Amino acid sequence: MLDKFWDALGEEMAKRWLDYLFGPAFLFWFAGLGLYTWHYGWNGKYGWDAVESAWNGWAIYQQIATLLIAILVVFLSSKAMQTFQFPAIRLLEGYWPWPLNKLGSYMVSRNRKDFARRYKILLELKIKDDNKSTSSDEQNQLRQLDAWIHSNPAQESYLLPTRLGNLIRAREQASSRKYGLDSIVCWPRFWCLLPECLQNEITSSRAALNQNAELWLWGLLFLVWMAMFLQRNTNDTILEQAAPAIVVVLISIVWMFFAYRMALQNAAIYGDLVETAFDLHRFALYDAVSWPRPIDSDEEKAKGEQLSEFLWRGTVGGKVEYVIPFQEDR
Repeated sequence: MLDKFWDALGEEMAKRWLDYLFGPAFLFWFAGLGLYTWHYGWNGKYGWDAVESAWNGWAIYQQIATLLIAILVVFLSSKAMQTFQFPAIRLLEGYWPWPLNKLGSYMVSRNRKDFARRYKILLELKIKDDNKSTSSDEQNQLRQLDAWIHSNPAQESYLLPTRLGNLIRAREQASSRKYGLDSIVCWPRFWCLLPECLQNEITSSRAALNQNAELWLWGLLFLVWMAMFLQRNTNDTILEQAAPAIVVVLISIVWMFFAYRMALQNAAIYGDLVETAFDLHRFALYDAVSWPRPIDSDEEKAKGEQLSEFLWRGTVGGKVEYVIPFQEDR
């Protein structure tokens, strides 16, 4: 039994080390080293010939020390970048500092105009659909607009600059809009009440979202690095040597684009799972704090707002009689 345990542990550790050593951090430093040697060279040689020449000229202990330092740099930079996953997501959502907030305000203004236009068309098509007078093209457009409104806040005043930000905000506000439960306030208390299978799915989807945000951030760092390199090498005599950096810039842009697209897919799955948790298990939160459940849908939103207020500020509008949930004798 212990042999199997140690084998499984060794396989897991080996997998993690492979992820660290051959992940985006490795590509970042590997490509940077390649471009550096391509431009500056080493002992009169350029490109990987310079690296090979320098490597062969070192003693064995120098090679081992260099290799260990390189592994340590890749590992530490990969671990450090994981701490920036949440700020990267916030950046992708559209929570931008100065001076980007000016651009954000402009994009929100455009999003609001687009929101008003699409929402008007959606209402018109829904009226026609209720009257059974929509054509096949209008039905397709209605389905597309239904998917669009599901990925955006219910009110244009809550819009953010980016598609990812609007998608996550829409799912965050779904529980409040439907049940009066503030997801930001309730989630820490609600999480431990969820069944394990749902917890695992939410954790997995959130981890995928974090990972793709990290991938996007690596692409941004490399893009900034290469932009600085090109700025230093804009004269005609060095333009040919800067050509590989231009290619890398294009690759970085494509990298960031696909990382963002994958983050959108992960965010959609994560948001739907969070909304599903409230749809199926919200009454577990009422029972856990001995709060009286709403008796019907008309009362639920007010009850949810009251519970959210209590959990956030500890205040209630009046006397609340606690309800002890029924438990079967074991």
